[in-house]
Amino acid sequence: MEQHVTALRPEEPARFNPDRLERLCDEIGEVRAEHEVARALETISRHIRTLGSITPLDDAGACCAPLRALTATSDRIGMATLARVARDVLACIERRDPVALSATYARLLRVGERSLHAIWDLEDVSG
Repeated sequence: MEQHVTALRPEEPARFNPDRLERLCDEIGEVRAEHEVARALETISRHIRTLGSITPLDDAGACCAPLRALTATSDRIGMATLARVARDVLACIERRDPVALSATYARLLRVGERSLHAIWDLEDVSG
């Protein structure tokens, strides 16, 4: 019996909410918002690295604090997809669903990297 293995390469665009960023600019001013976004990107990058070093099935509890912080920071600057996926991972941890946790955790790491690259590319274009 011949078996075929298909390698899946999930592609998903990083979704950014420009309205949230505009609201942030209105709330604190454009210059402060720019600094806030830069700090948030550093924080998000740090949380993605931290989460990448944790094996969620072995230590799901260690994921919760970075996931909550990642959600809040992502929401603050309009990184809608990243925030939603981080919430999905937290939901899988709460449900104690190892299969869904493995899948959503892998998705979080992919979306996190893709989101950071999309924002950095946007900053490169805008100067």
